[in-house]
Amino acid sequence: MIASASQLAELLPQFEKVDRVAVDTEADSLHCYREKLCLLQVSLPGRDYVVDPLAGVDLVPLCAALERKEIVLHGADFDLRLLRRGLNFTAQRLFDTMIAARLLGIRGFSLAALVERYFDVQLGKGSQKANWARRPLPARMLEYAVNDTHYLLFLAERLESQLKQCDRIEWLRQSCHRAIEQAAVQRARDDARLPYYARCGSGVRKKQRRQTGRHFIFCKITSCWTRL
Repeated sequence: MIASASQLAELLPQFEKVDRVAVDTEADSLHCYREKLCLLQVSLPGRDYVVDPLAGVDLVPLCAALERKEIVLHGADFDLRLLRRGLNFTAQRLFDTMIAARLLGIRGFSLAALVERYFDVQLGKGSQKANWARRPLPARMLEYAVNDTHYLLFLAERLESQLKQCDRIEWLRQSCHRAIEQAAVQRARDDARLPYYARCGSGVRKKQRRQTGRHFIFCKITSCWTRL
């Protein structure tokens, strides 16, 4: 786990070699009223990293490196808002593998279902409700966290190829651009509606917080199909 400035300094040069980076986040939604970013997983071709946002390390250089890359996320809505709130990070380019799968008409579009479909690997689910603010993290939780990004780059390549074959890659670009905008707009609306004491977090499960984004994806796909 990257938990020091020296470890982060060793990671940053690796970004110069790539254009696309897989990212995921973990929060303590089920264990703390004031939800916070507890873990940031990053995968580059051939290497997986876990960054500890709770270690007190200045992550501004990491955010600057990520801003120059295309970010691969799965079900990006929650992660984008958490990164914006926790690190003041806004993605400039996005490849959402969940959106890509749905644009291809794949019914089983969870990350576990897609990894099994394309790579014949079953991902464990034992740490979904764990307390990610816990330190030190057990090995099983770190393994779970790494698996959330380990397959994303390979998955993005497969889905991108299929989207190009179906002439739907532009649909994905539009949907991902809209997802970035929606994350910022939704955050502003949430803050405006909530009283002061509730603006710091909700304690709602990560899965539930993604429902708004999933509804948008459905509307986008429906809109695209009706224009055919």
